[in-house]
Amino acid sequence: MEILLYVSAIIAALSLLLIAIFIVITLKNAKKTMNEVSETLKRVETKIGGITDETEKLMNKTNQIAENAETKLEAFNGLSQSAKNLSSSSHYLNESIQSVSNQIKTPPEQHVKIMKQASIITEVLARAYYRFQQTDTKKSKKMNREKQLKRLPEPQKQIEHRN
Repeated sequence: MEILLYVSAIIAALSLLLIAIFIVITLKNAKKTMNEVSETLKRVETKIGGITDETEKLMNKTNQIAENAETKLEAFNGLSQSAKNLSSSSHYLNESIQSVSNQIKTPPEQHVKIMKQASIITEVLARAYYRFQQTDTKKSKKMNREKQLKRLPEPQKQIEHRN
């Protein structure tokens, strides 16, 4: 029985030794796997850092575009308001022109007589002015002819003949 006890002790010791060997092998494999995971995490961090930088640049550009769009929208709102004001101003202008047109179209009776007299006077003055111009141009043409007739012709140069 003693032998059995020694054999069982040897088997137990061998079992523990095998367990220790397998634990060491497992730990080596785990360490190798952990190193690979660590390297993979480093690569992922590097790529995420690049993506983060690009994302920040994109966010800055997006913010600039949003500010620019907001500025342009405010300017467009001002332009739209000006267009509305222009519409109402043109409406008032049209009403004013229509009112003046109606007043000219149907003047008061007291002004009709004065307008007829003014029209006759301006017509008479215009005819007198045009007649004066015609007589004035006739006189100036006549004086120009007389001046041309009074001038002596210029002497002609004689050509000498040589033999």
